[in-house]
Amino acid sequence: LLSSMPGCAVTEVEIDGVLHEYSSKEGVQEDILEILLNLKGLAVILEGKDEAMLTLSKSGAGPVTAADITHDGDVTIANPEHVICHLTGNHDISMRIRVERGRGYVPASARAQTEEDDRPIGRLLVDASFSPVVRIAYNVEAARVEQRTDLDKLVIDMTTNGTIDPEEAIRRSATILAEQLDAFVELRDVTEPEKKEEKPEFDPI
Repeated sequence: LLSSMPGCAVTEVEIDGVLHEYSSKEGVQEDILEILLNLKGLAVILEGKDEAMLTLSKSGAGPVTAADITHDGDVTIANPEHVICHLTGNHDISMRIRVERGRGYVPASARAQTEEDDRPIGRLLVDASFSPVVRIAYNVEAARVEQRTDLDKLVIDMTTNGTIDPEEAIRRSATILAEQLDAFVELRDVTEPEKKEEKPEFDPI
């Protein structure tokens, strides 16, 4: 559920007037690192494609939320109330956000090694957690059915980011597990031929 479930996440961000993540922007309460951290909390659903470019432009004092993001019709933001940053005074902010589909957790450092030569200045890489499952816990409890008291019950406590229904997540993870275990169904014994000891052509004595 945590490592193999596919999902969508923010992977790159370009903010106008910002060259690197260790800086700040005038008129924005949060620093750039905090903005990137907030962008990781975006819950995005992509329909029929593996990546999309979103744009955000906001001016005037107040919070900047996911609802201010402009996107195509085949992109859905599951948490539009999510706060990205706060503007002060008569300032503005503009950014472009790349969302990609993937699996598991991919740190920005892993992609930076392959994209360092081609990546333009100002494009900020984000650690991508693609799994739509935020938290998962389970417990095995005793269960009783009629007169039988020797049964067990599996209780799963799951929290998702809103892009997938928990029951659907269970079904998908069960399908992935079944596909992985399917390789063991056709197991066969493999007998290796015994190696015959080669006798020397000439008697060493």
